[in-house]
Amino acid sequence: MMSIKDGAEVNGLRVEMLVAWVTAEKVYSQLNVDCVLTEGTGGKHGVGSLHYVGLAIDLRTRNFLNTRIEKEVADEIRERLGSQYDVVLEDDHIHIEYQPK
Repeated sequence: MMSIKDGAEVNGLRVEMLVAWVTAEKVYSQLNVDCVLTEGTGGKHGVGSLHYVGLAIDLRTRNFLNTRIEKEVADEIRERLGSQYDVVLEDDHIHIEYQPK
């Protein structure tokens, strides 16, 4: 199941990020874990962050049992999305951004 965290901004997300979110949800669903988008275009991010232009999303990871599973999920999402996306496992979320090479 896909859901949006209360207060997360999604206005202005580009279609590339919707593709990423749907792809990630398929990986999450294999583990019976909800795929919660915790931030899209809002929040506080570094200067030049792709969040501000609708090309990045963050997904919750706290529902996974351990960091090994989080890493496997991030790796599977990265493989499915391909080289045009960067998928980074952060301390408390998976960050996905569209950045064609």
